[in-house]
Amino acid sequence: MGKLDFSPIADTTRRAEIVALLRRAILTGQLEPGQKLNELRIAEQMRVSRAPLREAMRELVQEGILTSIPYAGTFVIDVTAKDIDDAYSLNKVLDEFAIERMWPLRDQRFFDELDRRHEAVKQATRNLDTTRQIETALQLHGLIHEWADNSVLLETWQRLTSRLQMYFALHQRARNEPVPAEDVHDTYVRLLKGSDMGAAQRHAREHIELDFEELLAYARSLEQRTSKGARADRAGLTRNRPEGD
Repeated sequence: MGKLDFSPIADTTRRAEIVALLRRAILTGQLEPGQKLNELRIAEQMRVSRAPLREAMRELVQEGILTSIPYAGTFVIDVTAKDIDDAYSLNKVLDEFAIERMWPLRDQRFFDELDRRHEAVKQATRNLDTTRQIETALQLHGLIHEWADNSVLLETWQRLTSRLQMYFALHQRARNEPVPAEDVHDTYVRLLKGSDMGAAQRHAREHIELDFEELLAYARSLEQRTSKGARADRAGLTRNRPEGD
């Protein structure tokens, strides 16, 4: 478990800043999958009251990277290999459909926005900013869904991104790198500007599958560690239980 220290927040009404700090802690591994959030400690470190902190936590619960369990507390979501496989499988299908739908709708505005978002990813990569790199990469990949003129597709993609940001972060930890290579999206962007829709769709699929088995192996190692911890906790409860209970 990484060392967890939050900096104070000057304006206690700034829920967005609390959300950003919590998200960064989750995506950089300071708060690990399955870890319980200590409200009192976090509020003291940020120098905020617990009311805006709880509001921020509720927002991240709605976003899907925290989960609230009645009478137990709020936790970072657990991550399993199956969760990741399910999400990435859906991502491949959505991307293929999005490219098909947006292909005839491309114009100079699309190309300009594609370049702008691509440059934002590269800037975050050069800064070695894990959280910003994930955020900008999802914005880059989201452009095809935004341009497809299909509200159901876009709504589905937006729900999926909350999970994907967590999985992207795990992917980087599996590689033991803060960010991927700066040129990782160059071919993706070039093909989206080109004339071969099938090539763009194939590359989008290959891009999702890049080092996928490595990510699954890392997720399985987390599952095993979580399982061992749960067994140890249960054993401790059994040892501490008074005789006759």
